[in-house]
Amino acid sequence: DLLVTYIEVDLTAQHVWYYRDGEVYTECDCVSGDVTEDHGTKTGCFPLAYNESPSVLRGGEGDGEYEEKVQYWMPFYEGQGLHDAWWKTVFGGEEYKGNGSHGCVNLPSSIAETLYNNIVPGTPIVIYN
Repeated sequence: DLLVTYIEVDLTAQHVWYYRDGEVYTECDCVSGDVTEDHGTKTGCFPLAYNESPSVLRGGEGDGEYEEKVQYWMPFYEGQGLHDAWWKTVFGGEEYKGNGSHGCVNLPSSIAETLYNNIVPGTPIVIYN
């Protein structure tokens, strides 16, 4: 571990860990960007831009256009971010292949709330395959 407080996202494992003061504070399975639709989640290390609650996420074009209200929005890269996905019942596994996001990291609502209440702008988010 290189940092004391940060979020780690393993896209291959479809899993998120939140480290606070060098210890795992919470973790969960996630659903990332749909790689079958060329909406993969960007890899790298990004600072949390800001927190917003509630928020309305908008994107796509034509038949792929969407507008979705979320309670916990935590953006990190060009419209991609961590957020609650209250409409999902399955997280982890192969869910992101064919039923993934447009690049965001979808989380169970309880974990999104925990992250939202514990991270501040600038918190590092490390995303890798």
